[in-house]
Amino acid sequence: MAANVSDEDISRAVLGFVTEGTFPESEDVVAAEFQGTVVQTALHEFSKAREEVENEIRTLSRETATDVEGWVIQARKLHEDIERSRLTAREIVRQHEEGKILQTQTQDATNKVETMRDEIAFNQSLSETLLEIRRIDRLAASIHDALAKDQLIKAIDTLEELDSLLAQPPLPLNCAVIGILSGNAAKLRHSVIAALRQKWDILVKVDARTGTMTIAANHSELEALLSGLTKLGVLGSVTNTFNKSLRVYILDPILLPKDLTVTRTLSLEGDTLKVVELSEPSIATVSSSILSLLGYLKARLPATVTTPLSATLIPYITSSLISRWLSPAIPVGVVGMGDFQSTIDSALQLAADISNAGWHEPGDLISWTNQIPRLWLQQRRVRSLDEVRNALSASGGDTRKVERIEKQNVYQNDEMFTETTMDDDWDAGWTDEKDEQADTTAKAEVADEEEDVSAWGLEDDDSTALEPDNKEKPTEEEDDPADAWDWGDENEDEEPISNETAITPDTSKQINGKENKPSPKREIILREFYTITDIPEAILAIITNHVADADSLKQPEYAKLKIASSAPALLALPTLVIAMYKATAPLFYSQKFKGGQMFVYNDSMYLAEQLRQLMETHDLQKLKPDIETLEKFGRIAYGKEMQTQRTILSDLLDVGQGFSNCSAQPYLGECENAISATVDRVRGVHKEWQSILSHSALLQSIGSLLSTIIDKMIIDIEDLSDISEAESQRLAAFCNDISKLEDLFLPEAKDENEPVPMTAMYVSNWLKFQYLMNILESSLADIKYLWTEGELKLEFSPEEVVDLINALFADSDHRRRAITEMRRASRS
Repeated sequence: MAANVSDEDISRAVLGFVTEGTFPESEDVVAAEFQGTVVQTALHEFSKAREEVENEIRTLSRETATDVEGWVIQARKLHEDIERSRLTAREIVRQHEEGKILQTQTQDATNKVETMRDEIAFNQSLSETLLEIRRIDRLAASIHDALAKDQLIKAIDTLEELDSLLAQPPLPLNCAVIGILSGNAAKLRHSVIAALRQKWDILVKVDARTGTMTIAANHSELEALLSGLTKLGVLGSVTNTFNKSLRVYILDPILLPKDLTVTRTLSLEGDTLKVVELSEPSIATVSSSILSLLGYLKARLPATVTTPLSATLIPYITSSLISRWLSPAIPVGVVGMGDFQSTIDSALQLAADISNAGWHEPGDLISWTNQIPRLWLQQRRVRSLDEVRNALSASGGDTRKVERIEKQNVYQNDEMFTETTMDDDWDAGWTDEKDEQADTTAKAEVADEEEDVSAWGLEDDDSTALEPDNKEKPTEEEDDPADAWDWGDENEDEEPISNETAITPDTSKQINGKENKPSPKREIILREFYTITDIPEAILAIITNHVADADSLKQPEYAKLKIASSAPALLALPTLVIAMYKATAPLFYSQKFKGGQMFVYNDSMYLAEQLRQLMETHDLQKLKPDIETLEKFGRIAYGKEMQTQRTILSDLLDVGQGFSNCSAQPYLGECENAISATVDRVRGVHKEWQSILSHSALLQSIGSLLSTIIDKMIIDIEDLSDISEAESQRLAAFCNDISKLEDLFLPEAKDENEPVPMTAMYVSNWLKFQYLMNILESSLADIKYLWTEGELKLEFSPEEVVDLINALFADSDHRRRAITEMRRASRS
């Protein structure tokens, strides 16, 4: 609680705050309550303090009374001085105002003087401008008058004077008067130029209708005209127009006639040069016309025209002459090159005459003569490609039979080849060792080039087991598969061994139980016919022509020709021809020939054979790689066709869905349709190829397709985990339907004996297929007998037979014992 504070203490604190602005130091005073009694005490203190201040002021006033009076006197003097200064200032202001009025009047008078001076200067300038305009107008009138009087030189000089005046106009360029004058001057300039052009057309006239050109002989007038054109800067435009007219109406009818049977030349009649027709076109006539034209221009036109004209006219003449006359005249063959040499000499003489006449040097013409060998080869190249394309596109689809002759060495004890011809008996059977060897050898002898592409390493080896060849091949010990594409060109000293012979000895040994004994050999000749189109002969003719021309260039009579050095390059064109044939053949053959890929194969092999003979005759080792690529191209075409047919046959068999549930509908119908469609497809392909391929190639091709069918059927049947008796009968029937295709493998019978199918020779898995039918129709005991006593194990592995037994027969002790005995027999 705050201590008691007296009213006097509070009043003094308030007084101190009012008079001195101080706060009380005692916290008790600050915290004390301000009572109503304090107000009275405070007012008393205020009154007391005021009285003290008033007394103090009075005392001070009495002490400073004398000083105040002096201050008052000084103040009065100051007031008087201020009044005098105020009057002076007012006078100054008045005088200043009067000066401004006088200054304004003076400035106004000055402005009027300047205005008068400007008016005088404007009048003088206007007078001068009007005089200049009058002068310009008179010059324009003078130009009109000169044009009317045909005084072109005067008009040009006056126009130059007018242009110089307008170049420094007396008025601004944006002035309307100057715009009008400039427009009039431009019109006058156009009029002068038009008059000059009209004069030029009179002096130098090119008539498009009559094909004539007339240049006046008045050189002085032409010189003056050209001087005027130069001054006006239109000489280039005039000469360009003249150059264009000269090309279109004079040169083009001579250099670029629309009809080459009718040529034209130039005839000079007075001052007129006229285009006239000739009945016998020749390069000499064209060259003479060119020289006549250039001589006429040189004699009639000054250098101011011929110099710029030469830079464009001569290149145009030479390029047109080369493209329309000289290059087409290059003979395609060698025979006409002797006569063409005179054309080359004429071209060189023409170039020399043009240069000597003072015209632009015809470098293109000289360059063309130096490039004759390259141009000739280029023309041969283009012609060759066009001939190949025409040979393919123009083919009428004609075909013919050709004979293939092959020599083979066979054992003398082979009864098949005791005669000089192929009148052999193929139905000797499969049980006699001697006959088996004869069949195997015969298979090798009749094998021909048209083998499956698998024989060349382009497909899986399991798709075919027959790889015949009609040429010498490397021995079995060679591992390089690329040698399968070689036809013995590099190994001609080796003994020819066909793939058939290399494959079949072990099989013969296994089937017959003993090896063949070697015996002396003898050479036989095998002949077969196959079909080719009319295209190979056309291609061969193209290549032969190149080779013949290359040989001709080596003769002494052609040694001096420019193309004599092109003989080696000419021998490179057969490569281009073969490449063009390979690039375009697939398309054209597919459009023109049924079975086009097989025709591609036959034609390629025939063409390769003919080219090999050509290579040997002319010692053209460069052709060897091309021949090999051509043979490879044919084999690839053959392989593509075979693969296509395999794919189709596989798709047809896939309809049967792996022969699952083949005894129940609807699966039975699907399987029957699949087998029927497959058989029909094979017979259709056989019918189509029968007229194309040789007999041995046909048998091998169909055999490869049949092997594909059999492989798929064997795999599908072996994949069946359970085969009922009904299904077994159906499967055997399906296999029997396929087996009926063996009538396609009959030999070409040449006697009255019934031929025996050679299916097993061309279908690698035929015996296995026959055994499969036996398994499907046999009892367990029969199967065990075939395995232990027969030759079933030669075709099937133990696992295959066991799987078939498990699928065909229910589980029993008898089945288990049979399987055990068969396993024991296979191990022994």
